Order: sequence, then C-alpha cells, then structure tokens
Amino acid sequence: MHLRIPGLRLRSIGSKPVVSALLAALLATACGTPSPRRQLARHIDDAIATSRATVGVAILLPDGTTFTRNDRPLPLLSVFKFPVALAVLDHMERTGRRLSDSLTVGSEWLAADTYSPMRDSLPATGGAVSLGGLLRYTVSQSDNIACDLLLDLVGGPAAVDEYLGSKGFPEITIRADEREMHRDMANQRLNTARPSDISRLFERFLEGGLLSRPHTAFLRQLLLATTTGADKLRAGVDPPFALGHKTGSSDRTPDGIRIADNDAGFILMPDGRSCFITVLVTDSPDDNATNAAVTAQIARAVCGYLLGACPSDPSGRNSSAASAASAASGTDWQP
Repeated sequence: MHLRIPGLRLRSIGSKPVVSALLAALLATACGTPSPRRQLARHIDDAIATSRATVGVAILLPDGTTFTRNDRPLPLLSVFKFPVALAVLDHMERTGRRLSDSLTVGSEWLAADTYSPMRDSLPATGGAVSLGGLLRYTVSQSDNIACDLLLDLVGGPAAVDEYLGSKGFPEITIRADEREMHRDMANQRLNTARPSDISRLFERFLEGGLLSRPHTAFLRQLLLATTTGADKLRAGVDPPFALGHKTGSSDRTPDGIRIADNDAGFILMPDGRSCFITVLVTDSPDDNATNAAVTAQIARAVCGYLLGACPSDPSGRNSSAASAASAASGTDWQP
C-alpha cells in the first residue's frame, strides 16, 4: 500500500523513502500535535484542576502574549508589599531621602503576635534601622512590622492606593496594613487585584517605568533575594532562569479555608528577556503543600515553554482529557 499526497514528491534511498521536514510538519499538523502555546495552556489548566480553590493566573510572555485564568480581583495578602515598596521608593525620590537614612523603631512597634525577623534582630527597647534595611526586611523576608513602618512613612495604605492610581493601576486596591489584617481576618480580603494587573505592575517596574535606575536595580535585587515561598514559584524555576518574586499567605478561617496562598514576580531568561507570572490561590480548602504544588507546576510549565520545549507533563501525571479540551478552546489567550 502506498500513501499518495498530491503535490508532494518522495525521494527514495533503496526501499525507504526520505521524508522532508515539510512532510513531517504536515503530518504533525494532521495528527493534531498541539502548538507550544496550547501545550502550555493545557499544563496550566491541569494544574488548576488539581485544586479546589479559585486559582487566578496571569502570565505575560516575552513576545507580548498574555495568558489568564480567573482574572478578577482576588486577595493579595503580602504580595501587596511589592506595591508598598514601589510607593516608598517613589516617596524617597520625591523627598530626597536616601536608603542609608534611618528610622527609629520604638518598643511600641515590636508586637510579638506577628511575623517579623526585624523585631527578632532588635533589643526589646527597639533601635534604628535604615530605610534600605526596612525595605529588605519587607520585600525579601516579608516582615510585617517593617512593612507597617514604611506605610506610616508614606501616609498609610491610602497613599499607596493613590500612588498606584497615578501610575495607571487604579484597580489594584490597597486598604489595609498588616496591623489591620491581623486585627480582623475579614480585613485580609481588603487588598485586592486582578492577576493581570500584578503581572503588568512587575513588567512596568522591571522595564524602568516606575523608579530611577538605582532604585529599580535595588528593588530588583531584593525580589531576587526573596527567602519565602521556596515551594511555590521558586520550586518550578531552575537554572538557566532566575526568579524575582513576592509571596503572600493568609491565616485559615475557622472552617479551615485558607484565604490566599499567593506568589507573583518575574522570570529572567539567559538572553535578557523576561516573563511575568502571577498565581493567586484563593479560598482554598486544600492543605498548604497542595496549594504550593499548583503554583510550582504552573511555573514549571512556563519555564518549559520558555525553553522552547514545553514538558510533556510537568506534574509527572498524564493530562486529563477535560483540561486538554479546555486548552484547545483557546480561551483567555489575549494577543
């Protein structure tokens, strides 16, 4: 039996035809081999399908393509410390303050019922900490007390909200500081954003559109030095890539729901290009490890795509027919 394709000529060596690259491509298309983008979409949908939470995703690829899922306002938790840092550095540029300038941290700030490596480094009576040090604690270590000190410096959450609006991000809403979020769990839902707005904020920042060059470089390094969330985006980003990011996690409600388990930032490629990724896991009944695994799986799939060879299955499992069908629909791809 011979396969005859009009317009295509096969050359033979002995009895074995040599199929051209064109024929191979045609056969791959005819057999329904998915494009790299559709493979990426399938892998992300597969990751989301393993979660019982609402998983908001926004990925800005280096070619300008945007991929989103559940792109609606979701709680940020400590991801909000990234826009806080932007507002603080902008304030410093406008007022002439330097990173080496110090703030006095009085003992009244050193509450014991919150996460604060800075507090643990100071005597009980308090001490002086530089603005650069406060930013490092806030961004790289997600220090709650340092964050609130910086918020007080610039005028509170309302000042950060106003700053974001002035930069074209009015839908990123900042209403509460860390003290307010710890005072009432319901307040942990007050700071919200769409995943796509957070990814766009990281993009604008990294491109130098928000801060001076020295401050952009400083904050970029703080994000690359983040120590929290080793099992989230970080677990899915390996060399040759580098990750700069900000995590955010909530308490659990009395019925065991984790309000948010988030990670967002940028992936630096060896050729100098960047990809921006936000994963906001909201209202999750799953355990923390499951939430983190979803985020890591999405990051792993994105890195596979960036390498030009999206892994056949970043989770190590076979993809479901349902998620493949969802990816094939092409929903939420925005050129």
